[in-house]
Amino acid sequence: MRIYNLSKSSRDALTVNLSRLPGVTSIKSKDLKIAEGDDPLYEIIFDAEEKIYLGFKKKKSKEDIDAQAEIFPLLKDMWILPSRPTVVVDSGAVKFVVGGANIMRPGITKVEGEFSQGDLVLVKEEKFGKAIAVGRANLARPQLEEAKKGAVVENLHYAGDKFWQLLKELQ
Repeated sequence: MRIYNLSKSSRDALTVNLSRLPGVTSIKSKDLKIAEGDDPLYEIIFDAEEKIYLGFKKKKSKEDIDAQAEIFPLLKDMWILPSRPTVVVDSGAVKFVVGGANIMRPGITKVEGEFSQGDLVLVKEEKFGKAIAVGRANLARPQLEEAKKGAVVENLHYAGDKFWQLLKELQ
């Protein structure tokens, strides 16, 4: 694993990108680092003291730079995740979610907080209330609640994925 400091210009660009998320304050940390693993498409931007942990997933295409990467909070993050709305899934859906599957409407038992299509949501399991994934809503909350079937949340990060493995190496 390779760890290095995030440049000031990259930190400023990250702040602008994250300012689009509702309820997210600007990054106060000046000591953000990047951790790269064996797969160059997956990186973690972090500050362990501030409990900021962001996944940075690069796309394989060579189009413009904004379309090449997606940034989202990881399950260990305590900076963005507490402000995110939550989708709770039943115990039958857990093994699929932690296997990387998108969250399907029949498996959802409860929705907490307001969100629009494209917003980041936290996915928790029903029995113990543990966070098991971070996803992007395919539908706004009212449409999600009306839906009877289909993928309603795109799974971006889940317990056991490549970001999870990188986080384990950081500890």
